[in-house]
Amino acid sequence: MPNARHKLNAASIHGILIVAGTVAFFVQSWPFFWVLVAILLGTSYMSGEIRPQSPRK
Repeated sequence: MPNARHKLNAASIHGILIVAGTVAFFVQSWPFFWVLVAILLGTSYMSGEIRPQSPRK
């Protein structure tokens, strides 16, 4: 059963794909799409927006 963390991570990833897809559509470049997805995922992970594991107690 998905919890709130999973739902927030999914929403963040969907947002990243929508933004990257929109920008890549105007640029018309698949490599640009994948580079932008990698950059956005990396910055989201580093900022703590995407949390892969729950903190250990």
